[in-house]
Amino acid sequence: MKRHLSRAAWLLLLSLAVVTPVAAQPAGELTVALSSLSTETLDPVLGGHIGKFYLSLMFDYLVGVTPTGQLSRDGGIAWRWEASPDSTRWTFHLRKGVKFHNGDELTSEDVKFSITRAMGKRSTTGYAGTLRQLVKDIETPAPDRVVIVTKEPTVIIPSYLSRVLSTEGMILPKKYLESKGDDVLVRAPVGSGPYRFAEQVSGSHIKVEAVPAPHWRVGVPRFKTVTFKIVPEETTRIAMLRRGEADIVEVSRDRMREVQQAGFTIHVRKEDAHIDGWWIQPWDQTPLRDKRVREALNLALDRREIAATIFGGMAEPASVPFGLSWAFPDIKFKITPDLVYAFDPNRAKKLLADAGYGNGFTTDIYAFQLPGLSEGKTLAEAIAGYWQKIGVQARLVPVDYPAFRKAWFDRSAPGALGYYNVANRDWIGTYAIVEKYTHPSNKSASMRDPEIDAMVEAVLHQTDRERVNALIRNILVRLRTEHLGLPVVYLHTPYAASKKAAKWNPGTVMYELNLDELVSTKP
Repeated sequence: MKRHLSRAAWLLLLSLAVVTPVAAQPAGELTVALSSLSTETLDPVLGGHIGKFYLSLMFDYLVGVTPTGQLSRDGGIAWRWEASPDSTRWTFHLRKGVKFHNGDELTSEDVKFSITRAMGKRSTTGYAGTLRQLVKDIETPAPDRVVIVTKEPTVIIPSYLSRVLSTEGMILPKKYLESKGDDVLVRAPVGSGPYRFAEQVSGSHIKVEAVPAPHWRVGVPRFKTVTFKIVPEETTRIAMLRRGEADIVEVSRDRMREVQQAGFTIHVRKEDAHIDGWWIQPWDQTPLRDKRVREALNLALDRREIAATIFGGMAEPASVPFGLSWAFPDIKFKITPDLVYAFDPNRAKKLLADAGYGNGFTTDIYAFQLPGLSEGKTLAEAIAGYWQKIGVQARLVPVDYPAFRKAWFDRSAPGALGYYNVANRDWIGTYAIVEKYTHPSNKSASMRDPEIDAMVEAVLHQTDRERVNALIRNILVRLRTEHLGLPVVYLHTPYAASKKAAKWNPGTVMYELNLDELVSTKP
């Protein structure tokens, strides 16, 4: 009997071993080939708002977002947050049990340390200045609770520390940095995200590897490694895709159909960027000081022709300087017919004559390319051609972007035109970019308008969302009616993908590719 039972037990154990599923493990590699990773930095406070592709896999944010850019209680370290009645104390409740890649537990002390560091003098992030202006204190009443105290009432704190904007909300390990020093972070970063740092070869690639245990954000990471390769040449990127050496690649608008016909899936981020031109300050001693001149330069552009030819139909005409369309539904703003710039060179000539420039004038246009905007120099040439037809002689200044940026920040080329493919974003992102280009204290300021300055300042301290919406709508109308920039087009950005990423959704978060969804095994 004893022998029989032992055999039965053995058979039962054998059957359980056969039917019990083995937990899935990360396998294989996902490779993303991009024309540029910008700074290639591994330190979030030095990366600014462009290096989020790989950083977002290594670090968790205080506040998460959905693929469509809405604040989410599911995707961040804070699973809940609320404001005091006067909106000067923001309490964030933190997930328990989250650990950094070195084994340290993530607590409120790490959150306080990270935000303080992001606002520090060493920080070069895009929105640290606003946080410095707002934050009075950061309290840590419990390991799972942090309170951000602001100098005045505001509603922007959760958004500014979320994944929707820059890197200020990424959480770093306090003990690790205090013991190792800041300089170690750029060589051996430690975060709490679903992937940890594996390797960096400057100018070539950055590789991250899956954490050994299931992660609260994505479950068991689908791929063992994710590699971000820097491949400036498009022909090489497409060849890598064809050979199975890359799974997601940037493709130009004019080669998109060719790649699609070869059997690869094309994912398009609609209105991914707003192509904006602006004039380097100070331009109060140039023809641009006259509103009629700025209007004439806008009326001279045939935006529909630019969208159809230079961008191969993968663009839509734009009307409002820094008018980021992903924000329009949030703030209840509509582009009415009176805001649309007509292509009207005859009226442009009359406006120039009325302003005293009937014989035109000479100006400079900096011509350069940018990641995601390989057509930059062609666009600059086109703008020069349109302006020449109304009598404005535009001299092209071919440079790389850093050289233009220096002239822009140093204010050494008054009245010269520059441009950028500004990442589209929501209402808080719209406010942030307008503040960046208008606030007198910013090196990036490209205009001087007291009315806009007053409205920007009012948004910062306004707690009623409807009033915030009204202020931002008024800012956009003022930007347009004063012609304080050169809106060109909204640009659709295509990516080609292998079978591994055929069902991938790139999302709509700025400088992101929504890779969480692609690497996740969570239902």
